[in-house]
Amino acid sequence: MTRPTLWNRRTFLQRLGYLSGLAVFRPHSTWSLLGKSHRVLGSRTAENTPGRLFAYVGSQGHGIQVFAVENNGWMLAQTIASDKPSCLALHPSRNFIYAVNEIDQYQGLPAGTVEAYSINARDGRLTLLNRQPLSLSATAPRYLAISPDGSKLIVAVHGGGSYNLLPIRPDGWLERVSAILKEVGSGPDQERQNAAHPQMVLFDTTQDRLLSADLGSDRLNVFTLAEDRLIVTHRYSTEPGSGPRLLALHPSGRVLYVMNELNASISCFGYDAASGRILDRLHHEPLHHALPVKDAATAAMTMHPSGNFLYTSRSCSIESSSPGSRITAWRMDPATGKLDLIRESDRWIKPSCVGSMVSAHNALFVLSQTEGISRLDFDPASGSLDHAVQVAEVSAPKSMVLQYL
Repeated sequence: MTRPTLWNRRTFLQRLGYLSGLAVFRPHSTWSLLGKSHRVLGSRTAENTPGRLFAYVGSQGHGIQVFAVENNGWMLAQTIASDKPSCLALHPSRNFIYAVNEIDQYQGLPAGTVEAYSINARDGRLTLLNRQPLSLSATAPRYLAISPDGSKLIVAVHGGGSYNLLPIRPDGWLERVSAILKEVGSGPDQERQNAAHPQMVLFDTTQDRLLSADLGSDRLNVFTLAEDRLIVTHRYSTEPGSGPRLLALHPSGRVLYVMNELNASISCFGYDAASGRILDRLHHEPLHHALPVKDAATAAMTMHPSGNFLYTSRSCSIESSSPGSRITAWRMDPATGKLDLIRESDRWIKPSCVGSMVSAHNALFVLSQTEGISRLDFDPASGSLDHAVQVAEVSAPKSMVLQYL
């Protein structure tokens, strides 16, 4: 008999396509040969989901780590040397994982890189397929997205202000950069907006258009992926000095949420997927008045796969006079885009710098510079979160992908 779950496995994996990734797997008898067992922290029975779950974590301190998530906790199964993997993405086939390396130089040239890994279907381990450099001056890449058909990979490049497109072969290998879209523009913040600084790319529901956020030029973009190039479909200028960084598209495809890092706010826009146009701003909320804008170090945002709740975090740096993070839970109105505050709290987590968050069907995972990975259980009725429990000790985690095998 199949146990009832909130969603079936196929629906859950489809919803994960709107988010940054996560993954987990079941211990295997040969694990003692694969690596040292990791200390089990914060075990909860909520991980008891059909199938083997693997968590792939990219961090500044440990490269890429593979964890097996079981009822008795998270176990470290593999550690791979990778240079500043700031963003991980799962291929639509779920057979490959890609990592963008947020570096300024590769083999003596000013360029970041992207790595391709195959996933072993038996034990979840990763094997490096190849590593490709980005275009010259494409340094400090921040984010990547994979086309729904799995044939293209697009990178948002902070340094050099560009987008790089790389073809993906059927066997998962990355080919060389085939197209470059160079951006120009600036904003009123002379220190952080001296040039265009793309931060994020996200495919919309049409599967051939991308949304992007450019912190440097205070601009949102819509691109159309046509064969081997990106075509500008629409540009939308946001409030000067806002610094748009993160995007979340409602599963309906009609409402776009933008987290603005520089003025500490979140904006909601209508979106017409048919024409590829960002429409009028529907809603705007300032974030965390008690946290000085000048002290902010990172911003994080994730949408619950149900499309009912949004979670945001804004953190101060460890060196700040008031280090720490706040997590805010919002209820979303899918028709109007309006956000209603559920709760804002710094008690859900210890004082730390939140780098990113990932929402699964029953939990919110918080990646913290000082606390590793923590889990907050989720109330599906109210959207409220339980107190955080540390599940894995990872040095400065940046991105996580969940994968069922």
